[in-house]
Amino acid sequence: MKKLIPLFLILIIVVSYFFINSQKTDVLGSKVDDASAQLILFWGEGCPHCEKVKDYIKENNLESKVKIVSKEVYYNQDNLQELEQTVKKCPEIDSSQGVGVPLAFDTQNSLCLYGDTPIIKWLESK
Repeated sequence: MKKLIPLFLILIIVVSYFFINSQKTDVLGSKVDDASAQLILFWGEGCPHCEKVKDYIKENNLESKVKIVSKEVYYNQDNLQELEQTVKKCPEIDSSQGVGVPLAFDTQNSLCLYGDTPIIKWLESK
């Protein structure tokens, strides 16, 4: 019985970790649904280039000016599948070797922005 208690505690910790990570917000600012978004930002937890874009958005209070939906793809498989489907809409991106993040999709112009610099330039124009 004493051997089961540590195993049970480890199980609770592991389940809690995955639950908490699955509950991370997908939105930088206020809740925006995909249909009304101007920009869909795909990013990965721990990605320094993604953090650069997210920091730029926060520092410039862009979530109040641009409707942005933010989707983490490393831990959220649904968002990863959505990223893969979105890239298919973007002939300007060669996805034959895979695609990384950050990647943003301008919903009004059906344009993919790949990398922190193009995304930030797009945001600067808003």
